Amino acid sequence: MPENRLSPTISLPTADPFAAPQRSGLIANLLDELERESVAYCHWKSNWRIERWLTGDGDLDLLVADRDVGKFTTVLSRLGFRKALPPQEKELPGIVNFYGFDEQAKTFIHVHAHYRLVFGHDATKNYHLPIESALIDSARKTCGIFVAAPEHELILFAIRMTLKFSAAESLARRMLGSFADSSRAIQDEIRFLEARSDIIELRRALRILFPMVKPELFDRCLDALRHGSGIGEQLSAKRELVRALSAHSRLSRAVESSLRSVRSAAGLVRLSGLSGASLKRFESGGSMIAFVGGDGSGKSSSVSEISRWLSKRFLTRTIHMGKPPKTVLTLAVAAAQRAAARLTKIGYWARPRYRLLKTENADFLQLLRWFCIARDRYRLYRTARRFAANGGIVLCDRFPVRKISLMDGPKIERSVSRSSHGVAIRYLIRKERWYYSQILPPDMLIVLRVDPDIAVARKTDESPQHVRPRATELWQIDWEGTSAHVIETGVEWPLVLTQLRKVIWERI
Repeated sequence: MPENRLSPTISLPTADPFAAPQRSGLIANLLDELERESVAYCHWKSNWRIERWLTGDGDLDLLVADRDVGKFTTVLSRLGFRKALPPQEKELPGIVNFYGFDEQAKTFIHVHAHYRLVFGHDATKNYHLPIESALIDSARKTCGIFVAAPEHELILFAIRMTLKFSAAESLARRMLGSFADSSRAIQDEIRFLEARSDIIELRRALRILFPMVKPELFDRCLDALRHGSGIGEQLSAKRELVRALSAHSRLSRAVESSLRSVRSAAGLVRLSGLSGASLKRFESGGSMIAFVGGDGSGKSSSVSEISRWLSKRFLTRTIHMGKPPKTVLTLAVAAAQRAAARLTKIGYWARPRYRLLKTENADFLQLLRWFCIARDRYRLYRTARRFAANGGIVLCDRFPVRKISLMDGPKIERSVSRSSHGVAIRYLIRKERWYYSQILPPDMLIVLRVDPDIAVARKTDESPQHVRPRATELWQIDWEGTSAHVIETGVEWPLVLTQLRKVIWERI
């Protein structure tokens, strides 16, 4: 039997079995569609690794002609790409992020669409040169994609790398031991572009498209990058280039300097590994995605895998609605229950004065515990809804669903007879009902079903009396006519994961 097959005696895997460093079929489809729709574009930078980018390992930086932006976005939408937004401080005019999911390669495809040629230091991207049409018109097709002419790309590379230079970041890289690698990568790319550039065409492009950058300044910038010059020489070249491009800056020198200082500090923190990279939000807004299923259905493994899949790129949070964080009141009631259990063993609660703590059908402390759980779930739901309302994706392990009675729903009213509805009981019933009424259905409900016999065989750490009723209830519910996505998990794990990714990506 294959290792990744779900069976009564094999637990769900936690590792993704898919890893395919092959050319992306989604990118191939995208390029075919762009050509079919006559969209004018070019991949304008880092073309020395274009074959790698075409596998989906990295971004596709596509410069798109103004006149074809509408057709371009239509093609992306048709192929299932979603527009994503970076953190507000990183948003730039004329630059848009699109993400698609290549089901065959099991990887995200990031299209970094540029409608304007904006570049500069990573913290501000302060410069725009209106030469988009010239770059696109002179593009050449290679590996099935249009790429910028090497002469244009070399000039832009020298300008971009010079403007990106920061003494503080250079020192930080030296201290962290990454300076040699970054310097070598720059020199390798320069050699690649120089080998493919025609010197006459390059000088012509400098004269016509970049008249503000004199040949002497260009050579100076290129030499500083080519030879890994010292900080002083690179700073001097940068200052001269900044003066030459001053008419094409988006921000004043003072504003740009202030922003760069603040954002570079944050960048240094990320460079040191103390903070993660900024994650993106979907333009369509956030989503709350709930997974429900009995024990042994693969629910926790599914939530874990989908979280790992999405959280690398997008603002994602996982919550457990079945076990919400406990408040002080919940902890106090739980402690009281434990104490009561110990005292019960010695017959302490049999005394007449403690009979008020008993109802006809249930212990009052247990009713109070269910009330606290409802309150904790409501508080967790409220926090998760706020996260989703601000563009995040919330993955919920379990969720109160009206069709399901054995898990995560109101319990107090069902557990006591009407004859025992005193003032305190009626209050608890009313409040528990209110808390659950505030928990509205998720944006997407995924039901994981598995045959009860398989569920019992898989969940060996739980008693069959606990596992079977829950699995049976989920198995017998008719979800026809609801918005729930039902996934049968009694099949091979890769098939389950593929179905989950497909339905989730289509929804968000």
